[in-house]
Amino acid sequence: MTIPDELWISIIEKGFDWIWLMGVWEHSSLTQEELEKHPGLIKEISNSLPKWNPVDVIGSPYSIVKYKLNPQLGLPGDLKSVKQKLNDLGAKLMLDFVPNHFGGASELVLTNPEYFISTDNKPQDQSLFKQVETEKGIQWIAYGKDPYFSPWTDTFQLNYFNENTREYMITVLNKVANECDGVRCDMAMLCLSDIIQQTWGFHFEQKGYFDNLSSEFWPDAIKSTKSNFPEFSFLAEVYWNLGWKLQQMGFDYTYDKDLYDLLENGSTVKIQTHLSADKSYLMKNMRFIENHDERRAHDVFGHEKSIAAAIIMGTVPGLSLYHQGQLEGEKIKIPVQLRQKQSEKSDPLIQEAYDRILEFTKQIKSHDYQWALLSTSNSNILAWKWYNPNSSKLCLVVVNYSSFQSQGNVFLPLHSEFSKIEQFTLYDMLNEKKYSRKGADLEEYGLFVDLQPFQNHLFIVDPN
Repeated sequence: MTIPDELWISIIEKGFDWIWLMGVWEHSSLTQEELEKHPGLIKEISNSLPKWNPVDVIGSPYSIVKYKLNPQLGLPGDLKSVKQKLNDLGAKLMLDFVPNHFGGASELVLTNPEYFISTDNKPQDQSLFKQVETEKGIQWIAYGKDPYFSPWTDTFQLNYFNENTREYMITVLNKVANECDGVRCDMAMLCLSDIIQQTWGFHFEQKGYFDNLSSEFWPDAIKSTKSNFPEFSFLAEVYWNLGWKLQQMGFDYTYDKDLYDLLENGSTVKIQTHLSADKSYLMKNMRFIENHDERRAHDVFGHEKSIAAAIIMGTVPGLSLYHQGQLEGEKIKIPVQLRQKQSEKSDPLIQEAYDRILEFTKQIKSHDYQWALLSTSNSNILAWKWYNPNSSKLCLVVVNYSSFQSQGNVFLPLHSEFSKIEQFTLYDMLNEKKYSRKGADLEEYGLFVDLQPFQNHLFIVDPN
C-alpha cells in the first residue's frame, strides 16, 4: 500500500482529522451470474461507467470475507503503517466493521454455520436462504438483510441471539482495533434485539423458540474494545431515529440522517428545531450531504443549494463527512462494486466554495470555541455563532436556506467584553467582503442581512 505522503498532507492541511478508508478488507467477488440477478445494479453501473467490462465489477466491500487487508491493496502490516503515518501527521484512521453479515465466500460459513441464522430443513421462503454444504452438514443459511429491503444475496446473516456469535464478533472487533483508531459500524442498528426480532422473528418462531438475550450486543462489544484500546472511537451508521439509542449504548458518533432529509426536503423551521437539541447530543452526530449510498450532492441539491447545505452540515457541532469527489463537485455516483470510475472535470466554483468553507471550519472546530444557535426575524434565515472566550474571537454563520430572497435581523447577544465597543468589522470569508457595523446597533437591533436564495455569509467578527 504505497500512498505518497503529499496526498495525506494535502488532505490534513484542509482541516480533516479522520481519514475513512472504505473497502480495505478481503471481500467476496461478484460473478457475472450473480450480477445478472440485479438489473438495478447493472443500470447503476452503466450510468456510472458506460464502457464498463465484467472485470470492472469486483464485488461489494461490505461483503467481507476476512478482516485482513485485501492482498491487491498491500501486504500484512501496511494498515498499521498507514495508521502510524496519519497519527504522526495529526490525523486518525477509520475503517469499516460490518456486524450484520459476512460475505458469501467466507470460510466461517463452512466451519461455523451456527454463527449464522440457519436451519437444517428447507425454509418456507427459500428466497431468503441459500443451501450450503458446510463441514457440519447441509444447512440453509440466511442471506444478510434489513427488515425493509430484499436480502443481500452476496452475504450471510449472523445470528446475534447466539452468544458464541457475539463473542466471536467481539474478538474480530478487537483485532480490527489494533489496525486503526476507529470503526464505522455498517448498519449498526441491525444488531439491536428488537430489529433482529422484527427482521427474523418468523424464523425463530418456526424453529419453536425465540432466545432473546438479556443484554444488547453493542454495550458489551464497545466496553470490551475500549478496555483494550481506551482512545478507540465508534461511529454508527444508523437510521430510523435510533441514533440516540446507540449513543446511550456507547457509540461516540452516530449518523445524522434526519438532517440530511431536512436539508433535502424539510423547512428551515424544522432544521432550526433539529439543531435546537442538547449540545451533548449534537456533538455526537455525524453530518453529511453525500456518501457512497446517497446520490451526489450536486445531483440532489443543485449548485447553490448544495453549497448552502454544505455550510450547514459543516459548521454545526459534531463530525462532518466529506465524500471522495465532493470537494471537486463531482456529479457521477460510483457504485461500491466498481474498481474504477470515469474521469470528471472539477467544478471550479464548487471547489473554491469548499476551500473557503473548510478554511472557516478549521477555525471554529477547535475545543476553544463555544457554539450557540441564534434567533432571526425571518424564518428562512438560519444563523449560529462560534465564540472563543479566551481570545474574544467570534465567528458567525448566516444562511438563507430558501428559494426566495430573504431579509431580516440576526439577533446577536454580545458578550460583556464586546458591549462597549463602538465599531465592528465583519469579514465574510465566503464572499471576501468586509462590512462595518456599530456595536450599539448590533446589540439593540441585531445584524441586518439581505440574502438571495441559498446565499450565505461566513463572518469573522473583529472588534476594532
